[in-house]
Amino acid sequence: MADAAYGSYDNYMYCLSNGMNLYMKYAMYAKKNEKEFRNKKFNTLNWEKDGKGNRICPNGHVFDQNIGDIYDERGEYLQIKQKMTSDEGCEGCPFIDECCKNKKHQKILTRDAVLDEFYAVVDENLSTEFGKELKKQRSIQVEGAFGVIKQDMKFTRFTRRGLKNAKMEFLIVCLGYNLRKYHKYRLKKEKEEKEKLLLN
Repeated sequence: MADAAYGSYDNYMYCLSNGMNLYMKYAMYAKKNEKEFRNKKFNTLNWEKDGKGNRICPNGHVFDQNIGDIYDERGEYLQIKQKMTSDEGCEGCPFIDECCKNKKHQKILTRDAVLDEFYAVVDENLSTEFGKELKKQRSIQVEGAFGVIKQDMKFTRFTRRGLKNAKMEFLIVCLGYNLRKYHKYRLKKEKEEKEKLLLN
């Protein structure tokens, strides 16, 4: 379980290569289900899909024509994206001004079938009872710690340079966080013991 920023092609591929299930949210995971976003009918993420995964525009045109591939080799794993368009074209479409922003008035989508499949798996995994529990636990445990470190301990910026020094700085902050928790725990235990003695 991780932030949406970690829901990338490379991270999903790494998880699958190492026998891990996909539970990392992706960038549009939360937004795509918001009512305001769902009402944006010209956003291609809101378009219906046919049985082959091709998107269908609000005017009923199927974007099933591959006009070229984009090979992205910047990450750990090769990513292939397809440039898709409709053979029916966009000329004469009543939504052309709202839907097409380019001067050629021809809508072109970038599709990554593998990443779309990953997103579908993530959606399915996070909708299970186990997935919901993971989301709940993550918001309770992880965000709470970051909140205390940033808000209560006022640690919002690294002051040391270099990865090694920054890592050491953060380890010291974590040590302080844990000592603080331990101190609160000890005080609580001492208070409980005193109350028990008073009752006896």
